[in-house]
Amino acid sequence: MDPAVAAVAATAATTLVTAMTTDAWDHTRRGFGRLLGLGGRAGEGGAVGVDAEAELEQARETVLTAYERGDAAALGEAHENWAARLGAALEANAHRSAECERLLRELIAGQPGADGEIRALGAALRRSGAHAVYSQVIQSGGAGAQGPGASVTVNNHHHNGPGAAQAGTPRGES
Repeated sequence: MDPAVAAVAATAATTLVTAMTTDAWDHTRRGFGRLLGLGGRAGEGGAVGVDAEAELEQARETVLTAYERGDAAALGEAHENWAARLGAALEANAHRSAECERLLRELIAGQPGADGEIRALGAALRRSGAHAVYSQVIQSGGAGAQGPGASVTVNNHHHNGPGAAQAGTPRGES
């Protein structure tokens, strides 16, 4: 996992696990439900966000029990699990870096170092998106303008090498 992603995922996990034991839980659950549901396909009524929120609610019960018992190991395990899960969700949604950054700014505002971590995360997500390989394949005999004797065209565009991150950074983002 990219170090910038890992850092912000750890901060977000701290915020999440801590909020599970406070009155701020409803707002936090909804926000993290949106973040975790970014890559999913929502059915009617936004089922992906609802599923993520239900999972968060179940996790909260576990965290509250551990908190009441003073079980630092269980709390640490919850933190590690959520940091990994959030990091994976952020990396899987690199193409939605602006939305991820906006949600994280809303969710972890006020955490020490959070602003710098979010800036580094945004740069890391944009870099990972710039290194993607794009392919366009038009197969022989397919629909559209192809017909008998049509050729196959494959266009590969690779953004790696010196200056790749700068070249692949979308305009208006830095």
